[in-house]
Amino acid sequence: MISSIIQEPKDTNFATAQAWTLLLLRVSMAPLFLYSGIGKLMSIPATAARLPGGADGFGLFLALGATALELLGAIALLLGIFARPVALAFIPYIIAATLMFHNFWASPEAMVVPQTLNFLKNIGLIGGMAIIAAFGAGPLRILRR
Repeated sequence: MISSIIQEPKDTNFATAQAWTLLLLRVSMAPLFLYSGIGKLMSIPATAARLPGGADGFGLFLALGATALELLGAIALLLGIFARPVALAFIPYIIAATLMFHNFWASPEAMVVPQTLNFLKNIGLIGGMAIIAAFGAGPLRILRR
């Protein structure tokens, strides 16, 4: 029903613009997760210590999972492989990370503005991941079916 209300133009310029926009979205989001994932990989114990369960408990499992998601997910986004499932995995991950580490409402006064900016940045990332989840990688990707 919605598809009969909202129709994409049959214009090839639109399809080309959409393809390049999806590529730009994927390529612009991936470096953040690559950078963060490499940082976590270089210091798994420190990452685990910041998480529930600590460095010796469940925090280690969470840190390894976060590192794997960030590194493998970023590579998948760059290549356009499994873009929808990766985006769907990133959405709850970003929500959890945002609430755990960018809670500006409970930050010391000096940290309210930086934490608010990080919180809002993550809201934008969630929106970007939702677009990828809805539209996929687009035609400009490594593997095409």
